[in-house]
Amino acid sequence: YGHTATGKTYVVQTLLKTLKFPHVIVNCVECFSSRMLFEQILNQLQGHSLSAENEYSSYLQCHTFNEFVLLFKQVVHEQNLHNQTVNIVLDKAEELREMDSNLLPGFLRFQELAEVKATVIFLSEIVWEKFRPNTGCFEPLILHFPDYSKADLQRILSNDHPSEFSAEFYASYINILLGVFYTVCRDLKELRHLAALNFPKFCEPVQRGDAKEEDAHRLWKNIEPHLKKAMQTVYLREISSSQWERLQQDDKEDGHVKGISAHAHVELPYYSKFLLIAAYLSSYNPSRTDKRFFMKHHGKIKKTSFLKKHEKTSNHLLGPKPFPLDRLLAIFYSIVDSRVTPTANIFSQITSLVALQLLTHVGHDDQLDGPKYKCTANLDFIRAIARTVNFDIVRYLYDFL
Repeated sequence: YGHTATGKTYVVQTLLKTLKFPHVIVNCVECFSSRMLFEQILNQLQGHSLSAENEYSSYLQCHTFNEFVLLFKQVVHEQNLHNQTVNIVLDKAEELREMDSNLLPGFLRFQELAEVKATVIFLSEIVWEKFRPNTGCFEPLILHFPDYSKADLQRILSNDHPSEFSAEFYASYINILLGVFYTVCRDLKELRHLAALNFPKFCEPVQRGDAKEEDAHRLWKNIEPHLKKAMQTVYLREISSSQWERLQQDDKEDGHVKGISAHAHVELPYYSKFLLIAAYLSSYNPSRTDKRFFMKHHGKIKKTSFLKKHEKTSNHLLGPKPFPLDRLLAIFYSIVDSRVTPTANIFSQITSLVALQLLTHVGHDDQLDGPKYKCTANLDFIRAIARTVNFDIVRYLYDFL
């Protein structure tokens, strides 16, 4: 076991191929049922591949673990492997926890059950303690793959240098990249992706003739804002690589680098936008002002009586205040253009806004007086959302009276 991109699969695969041991490697993510897992192991052991000629059907049909043990023995004898140890490698083995409860204990005692020479290797990103069934099972041998150190990552990433540039030049670029990203990201795959994505921008001054490969300071000044921009979205993949490259080519408007934060690119359904606007108004407007803002015939209310005498602090400086669900829906129905019936779709969109961290659930789930929320979006973001639905939010904010 070990974190992602620490060489677990590659080391095991290379070792088995080099020593020419009979083996089967199955990615458990691809097998959403036990049957698919069993049949994929048997197919690989038999050398059977799914194709149009066999109508993409498996070599043998297998539904239960007992059937799998019997069919495995049959295939081993057919392939004349009974004198060799067959290695079954289950990659992403943590997925087994979501399958049948007999799978993990069965694979741990597979050699004993099948009565053939067989070894099962589990590759996982989580520790064995997270696997162990409550009913107890055979304890496996545990081997930990530690994370790569900064020096290891430097050596591995430096091997990817393009042929048109020297190895020293690319190594200096990797050193700069790790100096920025190593504290927040140690995933080799992600770092390799970032290195490939930002390298054209790094070598741009060299290609234009504005700097030499040894001019580290000038190259750093050129790449620094782009690496900071990339660090805002590390792991997120909010935009594709081609979109990122287009942004890199046209990245300067009005003399500053454009940002690509999550909120700048979020696209919400129509009613979710109004729900978010209603949540913002609920968080930053006192509840006593709802009558003035959202009732058509509220009568004449003098501003002197409407305002608190000693109220001097802006609600936006105090931060968002919690509000009940009933108040959110009441404001939502008053600001949305068309008549909307309170369906499950509306409530599910509130849950989606919480999942996007635009709203925060306040209090415990077992409270009796209904859920309460806070709006975590800032004013600039809400204004941008309100413009897309032609809603003038400033007219409804108490602080802007």
